Amino acid sequence: MFNIKKFTVGLLVLGSLAACDNQEEQVVNYEKEEVPKQNVVQDSTQQNKESSFNAPKYHMSGGWTNDEFYIMIHGSSDIKGAGKYTLQKIPKKGKEKVVKHIQLTESTGNKLTAIIYSEDSNKTSFLTLVMNKERTEITITMPNEKPVTYKKADIMPFEFNPEYVWGE
Repeated sequence: MFNIKKFTVGLLVLGSLAACDNQEEQVVNYEKEEVPKQNVVQDSTQQNKESSFNAPKYHMSGGWTNDEFYIMIHGSSDIKGAGKYTLQKIPKKGKEKVVKHIQLTESTGNKLTAIIYSEDSNKTSFLTLVMNKERTEITITMPNEKPVTYKKADIMPFEFNPEYVWGE
């Protein structure tokens, strides 16, 4: 019996060694495959909001002109004032000063909605600002007024109206 056990163990060892020699080594290559993109459904609250530098609010600051007016839009300097801007509007001639404070409420594509407010009173109203894709024109619609389109200014404010005193 002792010989049968040795013989059986020997056969098992030889059989397993023979099985290992017969198997070829398999090399697995992982290659990157192009998977066709599928339509991704976005949440409707995220779909229209631009949070990158391409959002129009980052491009609206500065000078804008049309034949009649020069407007200057500049943002608030404090952190609490994020989304707050001052809009100064002057005619081509004269010293008339129109200053409006605006607080952005939402951005949808190239359209911004804002609240106009006065620091002296509690009156508020809405306005919309729409920029073209190239960010060279802005159309502002004030309450009870027709939309007015301005082009990015290529002149300095004092060149547009030397009589006007800029600043707040």
